Amino acid sequence: MHTKNFKNGLFICFIFLSLDGPAVERVTVIGAREASLSLAVISQPGSFSIFHNQAFLTLDQTPGVANQSISAGVSLRQPFLINGYNESALAVVIPTHDIVFAVGITHSGIGNYSESSFGLALAKRLTRKLSAGLLFNYFTFNLPESGTSRGSFQLDGGLGYQYSEFLSFGLHLRNIIVTPCSTFQYEIAFPMLLRAGTSCLLTEKILLSAEAVYQTNTGAEKGSGFNIRFGMEYLILENFFLRGGMSVTPFQHTVGFGYRWKSCQLDFALVHHEFLGYTPIFSLSCNFTHPPH
Repeated sequence: MHTKNFKNGLFICFIFLSLDGPAVERVTVIGAREASLSLAVISQPGSFSIFHNQAFLTLDQTPGVANQSISAGVSLRQPFLINGYNESALAVVIPTHDIVFAVGITHSGIGNYSESSFGLALAKRLTRKLSAGLLFNYFTFNLPESGTSRGSFQLDGGLGYQYSEFLSFGLHLRNIIVTPCSTFQYEIAFPMLLRAGTSCLLTEKILLSAEAVYQTNTGAEKGSGFNIRFGMEYLILENFFLRGGMSVTPFQHTVGFGYRWKSCQLDFALVHHEFLGYTPIFSLSCNFTHPPH
C-alpha cells in the first residue's frame, strides 16, 4: 500500500514539475512492438507510424513493399502500474492510389485529469525510395480545478528513405508549428523534437534499429536534451518475435514479444523506469485488405 502511494505521489509531482519547470519530452508510448524496441522505430513502417514517422505509412511491413492495405491498430498501456491511470490509442490507415491517409486518436487520464489528441496524417511516395508525411494534430487537456479545457494545434512532419529492402532511414520533426497553450497558472511548453534513425534487416530473422533524439527546450529554463535509442527484433519461431531495447538518457530497458496470425498481430511489451517501475503495453493491429500478388 505504501509503495503504491509513494509511486502515485512521485508520478503526480513529476507531472506538475514538468508543467512549471523546463519542458520535457512528452512522447506518448504507442504500440507494444514500438515500445519493446525502445521507440527506435523512426525508420520502420506499421499502423502506428502515424504517431512516430508519418512518411512510413506509405510502406507495408513487408520490406520494400508499398502499402496497399487498409489497416487499424489499438494500443493500451497502464503507466507504472498506477491504479486508475490508463493510456489508449487508435490508428486507422487508408491507402489510396496517390496518398495514404491515416487517423490517430489518443487518450490518457488519471483521476479527474485527462489528455486527448486527434490527428489526421497524409503520406506520399515522392520517388521509388523517398517518402514524406505530415500530421495535423489537435491536443487537449482538461483542468479539473476550473472545469475547463485547453487545446493546441500541432504540426509534425517526416521523411523516409528506403535504400533497399534491408536498409531504411528516417527523419522526423515533432511540433514544427504549435499554437500557444496556457492555463491561469502555467504556460504549457511543447518542445520541438528531432528524431533521426535507421533500421537494418541483418538476416531474415534479425532486425536492428537505432535512432538519436534531440529536444529543444522551450520551458522556463531554456536548454536542450539528447537521447540515443536501440532496438532488436528476433524471429525465434515462425510468426513469433522476441524483442528488446534500451535508451541512454534516461536509461531505460525494454522487452517484449509478438505473434502474427494471418493478417493480425498481437504484441506485448514491458518498459522499465529507474524509479517508477514497469509499464505493461498491449497492442493489436490488423490488415483488412491485402496487396495484389
